[in-house]
Amino acid sequence: SAGALLSAGSLLALSQAPGLWWFGAAWIATGVAMAATQYEPAFATITASFGNDARRAITYLTFAGGLASTVAWPVTAAILPSVGWRGSYAFWATATLLLCLPLHLAFLPRVRGGVAAPQRRKLGPVFRAPAFWMVALALTSGSLLFSVLGVHAIPMLQEAGLTSAMAVTVASITGPMQVAGRVAEFAGLSRVRPTLVAVLASAAQPLSVLALMAVATTPYAAFAYVVLYGMSAGILTIVRGTVPAELFGREGYGAVAGAMVAPGIMARAAGPYAAAWMWENLGGYRPVQWAILGAGLIAFAAFAAAAALAPRRPA
Repeated sequence: SAGALLSAGSLLALSQAPGLWWFGAAWIATGVAMAATQYEPAFATITASFGNDARRAITYLTFAGGLASTVAWPVTAAILPSVGWRGSYAFWATATLLLCLPLHLAFLPRVRGGVAAPQRRKLGPVFRAPAFWMVALALTSGSLLFSVLGVHAIPMLQEAGLTSAMAVTVASITGPMQVAGRVAEFAGLSRVRPTLVAVLASAAQPLSVLALMAVATTPYAAFAYVVLYGMSAGILTIVRGTVPAELFGREGYGAVAGAMVAPGIMARAAGPYAAAWMWENLGGYRPVQWAILGAGLIAFAAFAAAAALAPRRPA
């Protein structure tokens, strides 16, 4: 709820920015608001509130979250010509204040007792567990791969020889493939331990990069790339929410999960810039692809190690 209020304020500040420094400061506030309102805090709330049903609830949530760009991009494109970028920011500030904040206040479960007390969880034993570091490494490597492809996939496909229209078409299939991955989780993978699901999904990461690298000689490999990349991205979003509970239980879930994903968030921020530097200084996208292929293999190996170390407990 506090994050929704900050979201509204920071978006309004963006709409009123008189100069670059104000604009930058407002974006920093927006980043803090995002950290308080997006998947990680939502997963923590669900895990504390739904107990053994948390995994199914997380899957439902990711279905809804997957529609965010489907709704927001067309709406923004529709209002932008008439109200401009400032008016667009103000529109979403109003929507956050009048829609998101009341929903949070009215419907978020009020969890009582020992379940929702992340501040009382001692993280020392968690940090000493090898499985924690394996999952953190896997999430960091996977975030690096996904952030690079999320920004650079279209120019990579163009460099491989696809037309601009075809590259955009291939990239646009990513969203539906993410939904397909979440359908697979809902339909059958939900009966499999989260760490094993993570191993299966992360195996698709390096395969997707290999398919992308083959586009230059086999253009139809682009569709194999987007299917593997999109489905693995959709499943691994759910994995981020379910693996911490499998490994360490639901007590103090928010603190444990936050510590696990923090390095990945930094990798997600740095990855596109590092890829741009490599492209500019190392002669194109092939070195970038080798780098993210290595990141995908590291993620797969780390998830496999975590699965071997995972206790047999319900997620």
